[in-house]
Amino acid sequence: MADSKTAYSAAAFIYAMRTRHYSMLDAMRYYRSKLRELRYNENWKKNMVNLNDVVNKFTPGAKGKAIGVKFEFKNDNYVIKVDMPSGYLRIQNRKTGDYLKLDGTPGSNEETHFKIKKRREM
Repeated sequence: MADSKTAYSAAAFIYAMRTRHYSMLDAMRYYRSKLRELRYNENWKKNMVNLNDVVNKFTPGAKGKAIGVKFEFKNDNYVIKVDMPSGYLRIQNRKTGDYLKLDGTPGSNEETHFKIKKRREM
C-alpha cells in the first residue's frame, strides 16, 4: 500500500535504525525528540490522527521528504511536519507561519500537536 503513512513509516524506520548512528547531530535530534515524546505523549494521544487523512486534506498529492528529524509534506499553502522518532505531526500555514488545528484555524501549542495513529488503528 503506497500511501503517506507507508512513506513516512519507511523513512522513520531508516532514520531510527541507520541515519541517527552516522552523526552526532542526528543522534542528538533523535534523543531530544524521544525526550519530548516522554514529556508530551499523553497530551498528543488526546489528538490522534490518520496521517493519510491529514495529508489528503492539507497537502493532497504531496510526496513526503525526510528533512533532518522531520518528514515533510508540502504544497504552496501548507507544510505538514511529522517528527519521525516520536510519531507526532503539526500542520503549518506557509503564508502566515501559524500552526493549525485540524479545522485549519490557528491554535495553541497543545491544540496543534497530533499523534499519528498506527496502521492497525487507522
